[in-house]
Amino acid sequence: MNDVRRRPASRRAQGARRARLQSRRQSRDQRYGRFLGLTFLGTLVPGTGLIAAGRRRIGTTIVVLLCLALAATLAVVVLIPPSELASYGGDREMMFMLGGVLAVAAVAWLLVALGTHRVLEPEGLPASKRLAGAAVVIVAASVVVAPMAVGSRYAFTQRELIGNISSSGASHTTPELDTADPWADKPRLNVLFLGGDAGEGREGLRPDTQILASIDTETGATTMISLPRNLQGFPFPADSPLAELYPDGFDGSGDAGEWMLNAVYRNIPTQHPEVFEGVGDPGADANKWAVEGALGIEVDYFMMVDLAGFEAVVDALGGITVDVPRDIPYGNKSLPDGSCTEANGYIEQGEDQLLDGFHALWFARSRCGSDDYERMERQRCVMNAIVDEADPATLLSQYQSLANAAGDIITSDVPADMFPALIELMVKVQGQPLESLTLDDDFFASMGTTSSDPDYDELHARIVEILAAEPTGTETPADTPTDEAPEDTTEAAEQNTAAEASAERSTVTDTEARQSSDETTEGGTDGTEQSEESPSDDATDEPADEPVDTGAVC
Repeated sequence: MNDVRRRPASRRAQGARRARLQSRRQSRDQRYGRFLGLTFLGTLVPGTGLIAAGRRRIGTTIVVLLCLALAATLAVVVLIPPSELASYGGDREMMFMLGGVLAVAAVAWLLVALGTHRVLEPEGLPASKRLAGAAVVIVAASVVVAPMAVGSRYAFTQRELIGNISSSGASHTTPELDTADPWADKPRLNVLFLGGDAGEGREGLRPDTQILASIDTETGATTMISLPRNLQGFPFPADSPLAELYPDGFDGSGDAGEWMLNAVYRNIPTQHPEVFEGVGDPGADANKWAVEGALGIEVDYFMMVDLAGFEAVVDALGGITVDVPRDIPYGNKSLPDGSCTEANGYIEQGEDQLLDGFHALWFARSRCGSDDYERMERQRCVMNAIVDEADPATLLSQYQSLANAAGDIITSDVPADMFPALIELMVKVQGQPLESLTLDDDFFASMGTTSSDPDYDELHARIVEILAAEPTGTETPADTPTDEAPEDTTEAAEQNTAAEASAERSTVTDTEARQSSDETTEGGTDGTEQSEESPSDDATDEPADEPVDTGAVC
C-alpha cells in the first residue's frame, strides 16, 4: 500500500523537475536568442547593443557620433557637385585623409562590435554557442567593415597612382597655371597622348602613336587629332630653343626615317643634350615642341602609354569590343625589304569582336597589310572601346588591378596638384561629343600637299579654324547669345577662304599622295597586299579636312 502511495508522489516530483528544467532551458534559449539578435544589431549599428546591455552613456554617445558622421556624409554628397566630388580623387592629400579616416573607422567599428559581443554574452555558454556568437559578429561586421577596409585601400592606391603618373622632374613646356582656377584664362587644354613602342629590333623608344586631345575647358567638347608618324619638315615654335637649331624645320641628310615625327623623342635629346639639362623627360619636351610647330597650337601636357603594358589594362577591364574591318595578322613583324614574316594567327573580321589584352594590342599596332592611317584609325577605335568598357561597376571591381597596371605603363608631365582640376574636366568630357581628325593622305591632298611636304602655314590656319568651330552636338550655354557672331569671325573666314583656295590649287591626286607617303614611311605596307579600303572610307561623308564623330569611325 505504501509503495502505491509513493509512486504517484515520485511521478509528480519528476514532472515538476522536468517542468522546471524545461522552463530554464526555454529561458536560456530566449536569452541566447536575444544575445544573438542584439549582438547582430549592435554590430550593424554601433552603440545599440551597449544600450541594451545597460551601458547607456557610452552606447548613446556612440550612436550620436554615428548619426553625426552619417549626416555629414549625406551633406557632402548632396551639397557638393558630382564633378567636384570626383576631383577629390586626384587630390593626394585628400586621398591620404580619406584612407586614414576609413581605416580608423573600420578598426573602431570592429572594436565596438567585439565589445558589444562581450558585454551581451551570457555566462556559462558552451563553446559551440560562444563560437556561434562570434560568427554572428564576424558576419555582421563584414557587411560594414569590409567595404570600409576596401575603400581605405583604394584611397591609398589612388594616392600612389597619382604620384606614379604625375611629373617626376622639371619641364620646359608645362604651363604655369593657378591650381585654384586653372582654366580662368585658358579656353582650351591640349594634351598630347603618346604610344611608346620600344619593340624588339628597335634602338630606344619611338612613339608611333601620337594623338593630340584638344579640350574645351568650358564645355568639355573634345577634338582628337591623330598625327602620322612619318610627318616631316615641321618647324619648331619661335620661342623654343630648337627653332634656332633647326631654322628650316626638322630635316637633314641620311635616312629619312630619322627625320620623321616619331624620331624626335629619341634623336633630338641625343643630338642636343645641353637643351634639356635638368628636364625629367627630354624626349617628351622635344616631342611637344615638334607637335606645337606642326599644328601651330600650344601643347600643355603629355601622357605616354607604354604599349607593351597596354594589354594588362585591357585584361583588367575584361577585354574590349571592337569592329574588326578585316583579318588582322598578329605575331609577325616587318622585314627590311618591306615584306612580313609569317603570322601566328589572325584576328578575324567581324562586328562586336571581344578582344583580350594580347589581341587588342596587336589590333592597335599591327602594320602588315595596312598603311599607317588605317592603323591610326584602329588605335582611336581601341581608345574609344576602352572608354566604353570603363563603366563604374567595372572600375570598382577591377580598380586595384587597373591602378597597378596604369601606374606601371603611364608617365606624364602633369603636376600632381593639377590632377583634381583635370579629373573635374574629364567629367565634362564624358558628357560631350568626341570628334576625331586624322591627318592622313586625304587631309593633306585637300590642301595640295603630302605628309612628307606639308604647307605648315596653311595647316596651322586649318587647325585653328577647326578648333574654333563648335563641335556637332555641343550644347550652347543658355546665357550665350546665338545671334551674335564670334569675335574671330573675320579671321576664321580668311582662314576658310585660304583653305578653299588651296584645295582649288591642288594638283596632287589622292593616289599620288598615298604613293608619296608610302615611299617615306618605314614599313608602310610591309610588303603585303594593301587593303582596298580604309575602315573610314564608308564611315562618314564628311570632307577629309573635317573632324568626325569618333563613334562613326569605329
